[in-house]
Amino acid sequence: MRRGLRAAAISLATAGAAAGGACVNPTPRIGEQRPAAQQHWPAALSAAQRAADEGRYVDADRELALFSKLHAGTPEAQESVFWRALYKLDPRNGAGGTSDVVTLVDTLLLARGAQPRRAEAVVVRRTALLLDSLRHEAAERDTVIVRDTAHSVARERELEDQIKTLQDSLNATLAELERIRKRLAAPRP
Repeated sequence: MRRGLRAAAISLATAGAAAGGACVNPTPRIGEQRPAAQQHWPAALSAAQRAADEGRYVDADRELALFSKLHAGTPEAQESVFWRALYKLDPRNGAGGTSDVVTLVDTLLLARGAQPRRAEAVVVRRTALLLDSLRHEAAERDTVIVRDTAHSVARERELEDQIKTLQDSLNATLAELERIRKRLAAPRP
């Protein structure tokens, strides 16, 4: 089951990476100045991808979060939010969490303007929710109930002692009743 989840997340990441190659912004005409977000996005994405490839997901997230903050409201900032969510979903990312993924994707889906990654973001969100559900289900199945056996054993011995005392008292009462019955049943002189 874990291999299936990992394979699904890797194929999702691969699909996202393949789709990431298509840039939303057209190249400017000759002599036209590109906005700062368009100029800096390729370097920021490249640095984040390199960090993620090396397993430094915290650095990748930091790079993308900084870019998103500096260029808020741009299509490239939305793209950085998408990549943050995707990297947090990566099974190799120990710092990632499904709740973080859902929060990032919800932020992306609620953003105004064009949403070129809407379909991919919805799939990432569904995958995160499914993964979270499967983790909770597995945790419930693997729950081990631990008892304090020393306390339980002491309690059982105490109960056994009480039962023995009550049994002895009952036996003594029954013996006394039997003596009384025999005395009453015996003829009087």
